Amino acid sequence: MQQLETMDIYRQIGEKIRKLRLTKGFSQKDLAKYVGVTYQQIQNYEKGKSKIPVDRLIRIAEALEVSLDYFLKEFDNNHDKVPESELALLNTYYKSISSEKVRKQILSLLRVLAEEIA
Repeated sequence: MQQLETMDIYRQIGEKIRKLRLTKGFSQKDLAKYVGVTYQQIQNYEKGKSKIPVDRLIRIAEALEVSLDYFLKEFDNNHDKVPESELALLNTYYKSISSEKVRKQILSLLRVLAEEIA
């Protein structure tokens, strides 16, 4: 992996926050209220002008209904290349299933499929 400058990392995370926030229909004020910061601080995060403390990134991930990994995985050399949009959709659809039995069946199916492909 190419060496990234620290602020490049924050800029890339900020771009992901912005894209996902817009996709989910949140304003900067909406997200700021959930996270407990000003909308100007969300602007700074999205532009990569401010470092994002881990606790705030966790709150942002919760608000946007993604895992923390969504923002960090491209900086991990050992991850598989799964498009973020697919993971976000999978997460959204999975959370919308109210039946625990159905969710367990889906996980079981995914496990079997992954084992067959590997």
